[in-house]
Amino acid sequence: MKKKKVLIIGAGIAGLSAGSYLERNGYDTEIFEDHSIPGGLCTAWKRGEYTFDYCVHWLMGTKEGTGFDVIWDELGALENEKGVKTPIRNFEEFSRIELSGGDVVGLYSNLDRLEEEFLRVAPEDEKKISKFIKDLKKLAKFKTPVATEKWGIKDRIKFIFSNFIPFLKVIKYARITMEELSDQWDNPKLKEVFRTIFPPSWSSLAFIFGMAFQHIEAAGYPVGGSLPLAKNIEREYLKLGGKIYYSSKVEEILVEDDKAVGIRLEGGEEYFGDDIVSAADGYTTLYKMLDGRYLSSQLKKAYEDFSLFPSSIYLGFGVEKDLSDMPHATLLHLDPPLLLSDGSKHEYISLNVYNFDPTLAPEGKTTVTVLINTWKDQYWQELAEKDYGEYKTIKADLSDKVLNIIDEKFPGFSSTVEKVDVSTPHTVKRYTGNWQGSYEGFAPTPVALMKKLPKEVPELNSCYMIGQWTEPGGGIPSAALDGRNLARRLCKRDKKEFISSRKMINKRS
Repeated sequence: MKKKKVLIIGAGIAGLSAGSYLERNGYDTEIFEDHSIPGGLCTAWKRGEYTFDYCVHWLMGTKEGTGFDVIWDELGALENEKGVKTPIRNFEEFSRIELSGGDVVGLYSNLDRLEEEFLRVAPEDEKKISKFIKDLKKLAKFKTPVATEKWGIKDRIKFIFSNFIPFLKVIKYARITMEELSDQWDNPKLKEVFRTIFPPSWSSLAFIFGMAFQHIEAAGYPVGGSLPLAKNIEREYLKLGGKIYYSSKVEEILVEDDKAVGIRLEGGEEYFGDDIVSAADGYTTLYKMLDGRYLSSQLKKAYEDFSLFPSSIYLGFGVEKDLSDMPHATLLHLDPPLLLSDGSKHEYISLNVYNFDPTLAPEGKTTVTVLINTWKDQYWQELAEKDYGEYKTIKADLSDKVLNIIDEKFPGFSSTVEKVDVSTPHTVKRYTGNWQGSYEGFAPTPVALMKKLPKEVPELNSCYMIGQWTEPGGGIPSAALDGRNLARRLCKRDKKEFISSRKMINKRS
């Protein structure tokens, strides 16, 4: 029987995952990617001797038996070409936060240590802190159901009973915003801690899950960072027989009688398949590749009303010094605030010192990055298009300002910097096409998290969407799971037994 052909748009984590699982289940797949490398925003780039990583700070599923580890194992995401496992770095102190009054609060991975730290800061909130830490410990027991394809009724009942209390905590914190979580404390310092972590309208679950899984060392950092992870998945996909066309921008999804039949590239080349899967930017897919012809009221509302993740100003510094004595992650408080040329004002910036990853800089040297979020993507886009010289000047001025800020905190820092790189929302849009330069799609607000966006384009047969724009809250694990679930869906439709394990591929009938 002839294999069904599936064309996948985008070689990000969702697209690579879908391709990998579809190949092992007897489908013929081809991936079309605008960029020259895999990973989408799960990426990094070299500047001289230094690597600047844009994405991974921690990854759900780095410990066996915690849920997402199943996917990483199946995709070969955390092992190199020789089968050697990627080292995982778990942090004693996940991050530290400078407060406006001068105090510094450590967000410790161990929840007992975190409780002690919160009590030091806010002894009057003792009862609330104790309850909060207990909730986190219960959440840490939650296992994301991944390999459920062979579950029977008994398996589902067992899962429900074993995860009932953790699941209730998931629902509870999904509905609570960061502002509401901040407001529950009596102590103003603890209020400030929670007010600085994420935007006030976002669901607190986005923060809570990370802290809970740090406690059991199930959300560590894979040494090497983002790009090796993406390339590991790419390598496994290619070994299975998949094909990737890089520097191949898809301009249009071809439709006949309300059925997706192929794609047209920017250069005019056309490719045809039985199913079309877009793992690309959601807005581009619906409003450009499909010219806005297949939009349900639900999708229109999402793209009109849902909040987005911000874009970012991302500064990378190659430092000619071993910075092992510096904290690896700090939220720096700025007084006065940093005013960007786009009009946004920032009281805090995120400083990341990669002294824990020796692969990103030569021995005795360190890669350092600063992340500044902004929703002013249009400003940076127009600036770069109208006056690229001014755009470069503004980036250089900003890097000087940030270095001065770091110097105030860590005297002499700027004198050791030998490489500087600055990316903006314009950079994000240029390399990934992400709508408004957003780095993860729809933000995890309580409203968005409770909505289930369609995986099949409404009123259009054989056309699917997966990835960040179909899963509010985003994240690499959810993108990988989305690709797996799509393969399961197509197998069920085509009455095929779904095969997930790499070890079972040769047993496929």
